[in-house]
Amino acid sequence: MEIQTSLKHDILTKAFQELYPNKIRPKLNLEYSNRFSHYNGNVKFEKFGREITSLTFSLSKKFKDCEEEIQIGVIQELLNKVYKTKIQTSNQSLYSSFVRHLTNYTKKGESHHLLKELFEELKKEYFNDSIDEPTLRFGKRSFRILGNYNYVKDTITISSIFLDEDNLPLERDFIKYVLYHELLHKKHKFRKANFNNMHHTKEFREDEKKYFDGDIESKIKLFLGKRRLREELDVFSKVKNTLKKFF
Repeated sequence: MEIQTSLKHDILTKAFQELYPNKIRPKLNLEYSNRFSHYNGNVKFEKFGREITSLTFSLSKKFKDCEEEIQIGVIQELLNKVYKTKIQTSNQSLYSSFVRHLTNYTKKGESHHLLKELFEELKKEYFNDSIDEPTLRFGKRSFRILGNYNYVKDTITISSIFLDEDNLPLERDFIKYVLYHELLHKKHKFRKANFNNMHHTKEFREDEKKYFDGDIESKIKLFLGKRRLREELDVFSKVKNTLKKFF
């Protein structure tokens, strides 16, 4: 128990002092938790006036088996957020590289049959059969987030706004394009630039333009506008019919 506590203290001290050698170090705490999905974490702090007096880092238990440098890297990422600084270290670069390559070791889940079919088409048409299949699934009905690629879970989630009430595809071509966009995230991953993670790099945008239908995004926007309007009219109609029962 004492050895574990000492290791935590060493990790926290190294992380803080490398970023802020001239700052007075606040009380530092580190805990590992099961409540995080995969390699995630957060930090909470206490202040007295303007001074930060205490920092408590909560990391996924998965980090316990990681190298010390990777743990220092994620803690330093969180420290930059707390202190609103943009200091980069080799440990943060190591952590970013670790996250980018997690997909190589992620166990694949079961994929939706339609998305699997579209993936096989895209793999042949745009990726020279050289991209591995991630887990492919439909998620919540969202107008705002049409697709998402999770680097850690190697999972692509597509909004079910493209499905009807029976979970059948309304516009297959639109689903295919959103899937293509997310597969580009898997291909290009992300890189650090000006202390931020860049997900839409120049190379990403160049590949995005290779899609055969240059007007596909405009078509999707039109589809979403019509679908939103129809849903609003359906709600209005239901409210109107309900009111009729009382008047």
